[in-house]
Amino acid sequence: MLANKYKLLEKLSQGSFGKVFKAENIRTGEIVAIKTEVKSIEQKSLKMEAKIYQYLANTDGFPQLKWFGATNNVTYLVTNLLECSLTSLVKKYGRLSLKTVLLLGKQMIGRLETLHTHYLIHRDIKPDNFMINISDRTNKIYLIDFGFCKRYNHDGNHIEFKMNKTLIGTPNYVSLNVHKGCEPSRRDDLESCLYVMIYMLFGKFFSTAQPLVKEKDANPLKTLILKKEQLTNIPKFLTTAINYVRTLKFEDEPDYKYIIRIFTELLLEEGELNGEEDEEDIEGEYEWC
Repeated sequence: MLANKYKLLEKLSQGSFGKVFKAENIRTGEIVAIKTEVKSIEQKSLKMEAKIYQYLANTDGFPQLKWFGATNNVTYLVTNLLECSLTSLVKKYGRLSLKTVLLLGKQMIGRLETLHTHYLIHRDIKPDNFMINISDRTNKIYLIDFGFCKRYNHDGNHIEFKMNKTLIGTPNYVSLNVHKGCEPSRRDDLESCLYVMIYMLFGKFFSTAQPLVKEKDANPLKTLILKKEQLTNIPKFLTTAINYVRTLKFEDEPDYKYIIRIFTELLLEEGELNGEEDEEDIEGEYEWC
C-alpha cells in the first residue's frame, strides 16, 4: 500500500530509474500506474517529473498526475494507467502498416510540438515512451516519462549550444548531433521520433539492419553509421522529413506542420492513400496492422 489508498497489483516494468506498478485506488476502484524511485540525495528525477506533469496538467495526449509522495524508502508518482507502448505493439504484430504509422506518426509529432510549446524538450524519445489505449478505440497517443526532460528556453533566451556532452537518451534513437556530443534541442526530439517511426514500419531499426538490439547492448558507433548511411530503403516521406530535421540549427523552431504535410502529401503521391481518405477511415487499423 502507498498513501493508505493505493494497492500495488503487479509490476509492469523495471529499469535503472526504479519500477512501475499497476495499482488500484481502494477508495474509488480506479486502476492507476505508479512509478517509484529509491529515495536518495543524488536521485531526484521523479520529483522533477512530477513537477512537469503538474505543469502539463490537462494537456491533451499527456498522462494526468494523480498523486505524488514519498515513504521512508521510495518516492512515487501516480498517473492514469495506459495500456501498451509502441514497443508492445511492434512486438505483437512484428511491424505496423504504413497507414497505422502515418496516423500515429502525425500524433507523435503533435505531442512534441505541444511539449516544445511549453519550452520543454524530452531528450529520451523512444517507442517505450509513447503509449496508447487500444480498447477505447480512439487511437490516441500519449507521451510519457519526463525523467530526462529539460527546459530549453528561459525568459525568452534559448539554452546555449555545448559540445562534448555525455550521450543523453537511448542510443538506438538519439539524433546524429547527440551522438556527436551536442547538447540536445527541439530538432533532436524530432529526429528521434522519426527513428521510432522507422522501427514501427519495419519491426527493427532499419529495413537493412539487424533487429533492434536491447538498450544495454546498443553500440552507439554502429547505430550512428546506420543513421548516416542506411536511409536508402526507407519510404520517401520519412527520408524527406529526416533530411529536413537534420538541416535545422540548434536554436531553430521546427516547422511541425510541414513535417506532417510531408507525411500526407508524399503518401498521396505514391498512391498509398486515396485523396478521400481521412483519419476516421484509418481507425481500427490495429485489427490488421
